[in-house]
Amino acid sequence: MILQLELGSLEVLFRETMIFIAIYGIYVLSLNLEVGYLGLPQFGKVMFLALGALAVGGIATKIALLIYGGTISAQLNISPLSDLDTYCSAYQYQTIDIINNIFTSMPLHGVGFFLLSLILAALLGGVFGILMAGPALRLREDYLGILLLVSAEMIRIIATYTPQVACGVFGAVVPDPFAWVGTDRRPWVYLAVTLLFLLATVFILERLANSPFGRALRAIRDAETAARVFGKDVVRYRIRVLSTASALAGIAGALFAFYNNVINMNMFVPYYTFTAWTMLIIGGMGNNYGALSGVVVYYIIDRVLSIYKEGIRQIVNVDPVFFQYIILGVIIILVLMFRPQGLVGEKPAKTLKRRVLEKLRGEA
Repeated sequence: MILQLELGSLEVLFRETMIFIAIYGIYVLSLNLEVGYLGLPQFGKVMFLALGALAVGGIATKIALLIYGGTISAQLNISPLSDLDTYCSAYQYQTIDIINNIFTSMPLHGVGFFLLSLILAALLGGVFGILMAGPALRLREDYLGILLLVSAEMIRIIATYTPQVACGVFGAVVPDPFAWVGTDRRPWVYLAVTLLFLLATVFILERLANSPFGRALRAIRDAETAARVFGKDVVRYRIRVLSTASALAGIAGALFAFYNNVINMNMFVPYYTFTAWTMLIIGGMGNNYGALSGVVVYYIIDRVLSIYKEGIRQIVNVDPVFFQYIILGVIIILVLMFRPQGLVGEKPAKTLKRRVLEKLRGEA
């Protein structure tokens, strides 16, 4: 059936799948930093994905409305920030079209808006990560997992039923910073941008994992008491990891918001947390390439089941969505039974070669 798809459909399928792999790759890599390297029970990961999207739809978009308010008022005879209820319920799409037209004529404005959104997303995620570090230092692992899960739900519910945050149940329409590229080229440009951020994330986390900092994280994960005895400041390491991983998840949330062009805070349910956990378990914890392989395997399964969903319905008489849950559940059980380390298990940290160490010793 895949071979029967038209070339254009295959092209779209490949492009959209790669965008999701890039965005979720960043998201799962940030989870791997917390779970795989430090051993934190991060069951509220979706909170930071939501905060990244909120930074785009609830903060950066309002900044754009403030900057271009004069043009919007002249064309629509409304002031969006003065009457958010009316704007959210009736004028979002017209207003965002005006901003997109400005970005089309002035590309630097669009690029600036994109970079501002990512910075805000990283800052918002990082700040909340530091706030969550407080409980992480005082609670046992099981209670910490419950607290993070509840905190994520609290953020989602408050943001959903507070229209001033991100237009509440209406959802917030997001300006397109790449409107100047053109409709045909825009998806490919966005794919290139997301892949660029994914490569940067992999590079940074690989360097981090193979540094003394990364080896200290493994030591804290495997034997916290021993790490304390050898002088490692566990509190500082946890704060750094939570802030860094949360900032990365915020960037993933911002990229996700730009992909959808609209965000509804009610969509960020715990499902997104446990989807990331599924990818990480399949791929392997404590290994960045393992985390990425889990993302790839998950989306291959997802796309194949989506293509064959009607055939599946006829054979097993089960809703394809629930059938996908069954298949993924079986895969997780098999992985945990026969390959608990995942497809790509954790490997020893890379250190300098012996001859390099001897040379450095001689220079010292």
